[in-house]
Amino acid sequence: MKSLKIDSAYTEKLHGFKLGILVADVITTEDNESLKVHMLKSFEAIQNSMKVDQISQLDPIKAGRGAYRAFGKDPTRYRLSCEKLLRRILKGEGLDFINNIVDISNLISLTQVCPVGTFDYDKLGNDIILRAGRDGETYLSLGNQELNLAGLPIFSDENGPFGSTTSDSSKTNVELKTNKIVMSLFGFEEHYDLTGALGEAEQLLINFASAKIHCKEIVDAKKVLQF
Repeated sequence: MKSLKIDSAYTEKLHGFKLGILVADVITTEDNESLKVHMLKSFEAIQNSMKVDQISQLDPIKAGRGAYRAFGKDPTRYRLSCEKLLRRILKGEGLDFINNIVDISNLISLTQVCPVGTFDYDKLGNDIILRAGRDGETYLSLGNQELNLAGLPIFSDENGPFGSTTSDSSKTNVELKTNKIVMSLFGFEEHYDLTGALGEAEQLLINFASAKIHCKEIVDAKKVLQF
């Protein structure tokens, strides 16, 4: 059994912040053609709906950037993961297909305009906290770069930080052998529809990863989630 809590010192500065969590058994596969087709249609819809210079005007992006600034982080140097993905799609750069779980996570991040972190359940410690990164904290990101975590919202367990809203750590990544995941969705905006975003995530996992959902919850600083 694992537990997750949010540091109240983080939410005291961000009254609209909320966190969605999905825990599921999944089948991880390298190729899923039907998922790829679905994603490419979604990319096309995004490209037809906005331009690159409009990304910063989206309410969830503005709220996320404000959260970074509240803790002294430059959101133009350390971009939200969903903003980075949107910029790639709108610039016509596309995305690499990794595996169905990572691909679903990227798709949700794009369509719901929220940072999404997905982790291998078995690689996580038992006591997990979401808090602001501290000075001097770093980890090797999925892009194989050392990421300065100071001021970012990060997940940490007894083994140290492993996830953030800019880029996650390579040490808790989803691989083909992964059969249970923890997916996190971040809402920085007070009126952000996190329930709807969780619903889309659940359906995509069921449709394209044969998921069995064990937990679907919205967490705040007053709640400790057991899963």
